[in-house]
Amino acid sequence: MSGRKEAAAPSVLVLLLSVAAVMAYIYFTTVDWPFAHARRSLHNKIIAGTADSPYRYRVLIPFAADALTRTLSALFGLRPRSAFLVAYAAYDLLAIFAVLATLLSWLRTWFTREQALVGTLFVAGTMPIALRDHYYQPWSLLEAALFMAALLAIERRRSWTLAGLMALASLNRETAIFIPLAFLLVAGVRGSPSPRLGTWDLGPGTQFVALLLIWALVYVGLRWLRGGAPHVESIAGLFALNTARLNFLTTLINVGLFLGGFWILALLGFRFSPPLIRRLAWILPPYLATVILWGVWYEVRLLMPLYPVLVPMGLSYLYPPRPDRS
Repeated sequence: MSGRKEAAAPSVLVLLLSVAAVMAYIYFTTVDWPFAHARRSLHNKIIAGTADSPYRYRVLIPFAADALTRTLSALFGLRPRSAFLVAYAAYDLLAIFAVLATLLSWLRTWFTREQALVGTLFVAGTMPIALRDHYYQPWSLLEAALFMAALLAIERRRSWTLAGLMALASLNRETAIFIPLAFLLVAGVRGSPSPRLGTWDLGPGTQFVALLLIWALVYVGLRWLRGGAPHVESIAGLFALNTARLNFLTTLINVGLFLGGFWILALLGFRFSPPLIRRLAWILPPYLATVILWGVWYEVRLLMPLYPVLVPMGLSYLYPPRPDRS
């Protein structure tokens, strides 16, 4: 062995940025560009407040991208369509990089940098299966990153950071409701704060209620400000769509490819996983039930928020987690 130290964090981030750039380019050329007209149409409806539910209320990314589009047009004289495409290309890169960077940071809680990179780069290699079968779902790119950032804030006991992330995630997608659930599963049953961790600015019970209140205020506030809207699809319609023979077969293929062999590793590694991950795994049944009821099953982008649960479970079978972390 050469005895060289682990690569410095900036070098690893450059590596992840390079991988994210390739993935963002593929996403841009297969989704953003080919469906530009349909994407702009739905984007403009969300900005105008005329889109169907739930899209009308997922405002974080459309409004941020709209501001960037207008800025690009004003500064560089780009036509609206070109500025729109550039704005979303930049967002694709930043969002995919955020997913990889937050996943790496989360895995580093229990694994060495090399081991964490194995899990992160495996996700990068299989993520393209999630970045397809839709034409405009920009919130899904950032959803997993916000969830993992919230988990990091929970693990490190950063109350106000967690509150801010809760607000952003609620503006991004309704599934932010799972952040308070994750907090309840993890924070309320931990032991005394470790010297290397922060302490809760509020008690765990008060913090849980505050997180639910943030979600409820955003959820109700958006519907009050933007008005009611018919749902884009009924549960019965979704069930018929999902159980159609070709769609169901596509679901089986996409779900299998989503994590490939890591599905098996996650099952085998559950009993070796850190206690925090084993507790967090209880989020799987209600989350999957939500996807089954209200999701399009073959759009496996809906499973991306499960990366911080399933990937460390799989890594725990390959590598023993560091015993000094819960």
